[in-house]
Amino acid sequence: MPPVPIISRSQWGADESMRRAAPVYDSMIRAGIIHHSATGNNYAPNESAAIVRSIYAYHTRTMGWGDIAYNALVDRHGQVFEGRFGGLDKPVEGSHTGGFNKDTWAVCLIGDFGKDVPTAVQLRSVGKLLGWRLALAGIDPKGTAALTSAGGPYTRFAQGITRTLPSIFSHRDVGDTECPGNAAYAFLDRIRDIAARLNQPPTEQDLEESLRGTAIYARWQALGGATGVLGPARSPEAPGEGQARYVIFAHGAIYWSRATGAQPLTGAIYDAWATLGYERSALGLPTSGQIQEPQWIVQNFQHGTLNMDRQNAAVTVVTDGQPRVLPPPPPGGPPVQLERFSPARNRLA
Repeated sequence: MPPVPIISRSQWGADESMRRAAPVYDSMIRAGIIHHSATGNNYAPNESAAIVRSIYAYHTRTMGWGDIAYNALVDRHGQVFEGRFGGLDKPVEGSHTGGFNKDTWAVCLIGDFGKDVPTAVQLRSVGKLLGWRLALAGIDPKGTAALTSAGGPYTRFAQGITRTLPSIFSHRDVGDTECPGNAAYAFLDRIRDIAARLNQPPTEQDLEESLRGTAIYARWQALGGATGVLGPARSPEAPGEGQARYVIFAHGAIYWSRATGAQPLTGAIYDAWATLGYERSALGLPTSGQIQEPQWIVQNFQHGTLNMDRQNAAVTVVTDGQPRVLPPPPPGGPPVQLERFSPARNRLA
């Protein structure tokens, strides 16, 4: 799975009726290409999806490219958006880099980086995403690729000319353009470094840094951070069902959605909820932390409660006013929560 949460096409609101062709699949991915959108930089996290939709509309309706040009887009807040239809883990050919679309995979930094530098979290997400995608193809992010130009009006290299380029290069390296802007271009080596480190196990510090600035991070810090009840992070933030996001910690997890906020889960209540099916269960997402009562520890969920008896540690689920004592989790523990992003399909819907 990708090392960063992915906002799928359905989640950012892609109108699939605007697509004019089935995806074209190349035989492989040989390099990654960095772009910028040349749009503004002062936008909030909840405004990014609308920017992606506007890029999608421009590429399909104005430029006539059949779909959004890029394979993925990353905003200044580090959010990653699924781009061109067909599957992030498939060699989908885009329409991003004239003459060099074949066998390449493009990431667009949302913003204008002629003068303004990309944010640290944006660079980190781009590097991790490209590190993952190139690793799937067996490509060294610090290596090179010999690519042959298909020619056309958007490249300065005539058809048939072969150029040896870095495995991660930019639009301006092959096209008559300033893209991705001088300020972003200066960070290409940093992006390559982040991509190359992807296969190294992340440290606790790496994971903590990846969470910084999120609602989950703020709640974790309020609970004492790495030395608090949850302990250090054990995973990056990952997508759950619908709009949910979650992070696994040494002694529990925090789940977030816009409707419920960031809520921690620990101990027997967390294990019981996990065994029931996490946020896909009838209970839905947690709407509170654990509430300490004399006989019970209680946690509220969207559609009920879980209550742990302090005397015998038995957990009772209450839905529609009906209590039911749950069996203990299986010997191997509750099922593992899986990261998800929208599945790829080979044909138009």
